[in-house]
Amino acid sequence: MNLDLLEEFLLIALDDEKGQFVIDSTHLHYGFGGAILLELALRDKISIEGDYVNLKDSAYVKEVALNKTLDLLKESTKQKKIKDWINVLAKKAGELKQDTLQRLINKGILKKEEHKILWIIPYNKYPTSDLSPENKVRERLNNVMLKGAQSEPRDIMLLSLIEVSDLTREAFRDKEDYKVVKSKIKKVTEDVQISGAINKSIREIQAAIMIAIATTLIVTTVTTSSSS
Repeated sequence: MNLDLLEEFLLIALDDEKGQFVIDSTHLHYGFGGAILLELALRDKISIEGDYVNLKDSAYVKEVALNKTLDLLKESTKQKKIKDWINVLAKKAGELKQDTLQRLINKGILKKEEHKILWIIPYNKYPTSDLSPENKVRERLNNVMLKGAQSEPRDIMLLSLIEVSDLTREAFRDKEDYKVVKSKIKKVTEDVQISGAINKSIREIQAAIMIAIATTLIVTTVTTSSSS
């Protein structure tokens, strides 16, 4: 079963049994926004030129979340920088994430459970129904990081998202494996030698996500401190 980067990222970020995300919304939403841009770059829908994102092919694909993003790119009245698109997509991540979760439900990988806080406030959980697709993703990443397997662009893209979104411990749950991966994941995602355009996309988008997350966390910290 083929998964796109959006689906792979969400599966890694979800607790399989509890059906809840294991990282905070800041890391989740900016990481998810990056997954969208990287998937579009992988499919040659966009190109990265300098600090800017250029739309190359606006034809629709199968995924609703990607089509909504293509619409945003088409409707934009001016060329935007990568960091600006990361911010735009992070703000829309709630909706786009739901589109992707529904796609995973339709594939039989996740199921949706409706709950309420204090029997009033509704919220949903998405526990895993079929672990095999996620296990294949994890095995692929293990082979690259721990067994020296040849990496593909999609592997490096996902690893870069895992690294900047604080998901390394979740992606590599074994304590010893985590220590090995943590010590070299940054180097692996930075030093990879793949086609120029894809390599540039990975580097630039990863950097934009890191800056956006850091800025958001600093603002949140300052705001919280000021109100205390």
